[in-house]
Amino acid sequence: MIVLRCFPALAVLTLLATPARAEWMSGAQLNEACSAKAPVDRAMCLSYVIGVLDGFRSMERPPKVPDDVSAGQVRDVVATYLASHDEAQTLQGRMVVQAAIADAWPDIQPKVAPPPKRKAPAKTTRKTRRRS
Repeated sequence: MIVLRCFPALAVLTLLATPARAEWMSGAQLNEACSAKAPVDRAMCLSYVIGVLDGFRSMERPPKVPDDVSAGQVRDVVATYLASHDEAQTLQGRMVVQAAIADAWPDIQPKVAPPPKRKAPAKTTRKTRRRS
């Protein structure tokens, strides 16, 4: 009986539950923030780029930035990349940051590890019984 009373509320809660998206900034939105003249927008661009870089640290092979490069320089690299790559507008913001870094400093990026070599299967010999 209690289940029947709670059913409408549970049905409404189930319908209201929607999957969350982890990505909140598109390439177009990032371009808008990074190319703006207002200091608050440029600060948002910088914060987003640095946040993405911090998030990349948990990756097995994160994109690398030279040690002597400032956060502002990384922001400028991303802004320049967005201005010269129209296709980046359709990407997720984090993908734009990764592509811009790889484009600016290709020599220091981690290389993709080759797949491990498979061992050849061991040859099995067939043992037969001798008939006596």
